[in-house]
Amino acid sequence: MARTREKVSPSAEEYLLTLYRLESSGERVGSSQLAKMFGVKAPSVTGMLRRLHQRNWVQYRRYRPPELTADGRKVAVRLIRRHRLLETFLVHTLGFQWDEVHDEVQILEHAVSDRLLERIDNVLGRPKYDPHGDPIPDRGGQLPDHDMIPLARLEEGGKAELGRVDSRNRRLLTQLGEIGAFPGTTVQRQHATKNGEIVLCVENREIHLDKEVARLIWVKPNG
Repeated sequence: MARTREKVSPSAEEYLLTLYRLESSGERVGSSQLAKMFGVKAPSVTGMLRRLHQRNWVQYRRYRPPELTADGRKVAVRLIRRHRLLETFLVHTLGFQWDEVHDEVQILEHAVSDRLLERIDNVLGRPKYDPHGDPIPDRGGQLPDHDMIPLARLEEGGKAELGRVDSRNRRLLTQLGEIGAFPGTTVQRQHATKNGEIVLCVENREIHLDKEVARLIWVKPNG
């Protein structure tokens, strides 16, 4: 039986999507770092990783960063296509804000058929990126080219084009929106604060980001 069509719980989806995004950017994080990103305790992360391991979606070994298996990546790509197309539909067709569509889509995506999703894709003109700058896989699972790095890798004082923001963190989206930092905007990484926070600036407006939260932002360095 093909595992890529098995039912996926909302909580499992969050882990698969996050691991896929991190791995796509060359990032590997452990359970404690995932716990900070999700805002939960480490045992909760460990329990979920073990369940995903049992379904052959994640390779999990104690004290090592979890990795998606081939089956896990297929499931993640299918989920990503569905999620990002629906987010794009809500923003560009129904007028939702970029920091409110993630929760709405989590409700919708479990009831949308593949047939309806293809209609939505066609009506939208088969977009390559969603409102958060995330690439949308095509029907064959292929992603458009995107050359980005995590914000944490941008050198201090360096400028870049904001490329992608993880839609799961609504607070982060709201903070970025308040300073006008949307995909396509030129941003600058300022010198780190004494406690190690990353300072992101758009013109004379700035926000302070924990390093783990900064992993949820990708940029295209200028030059």
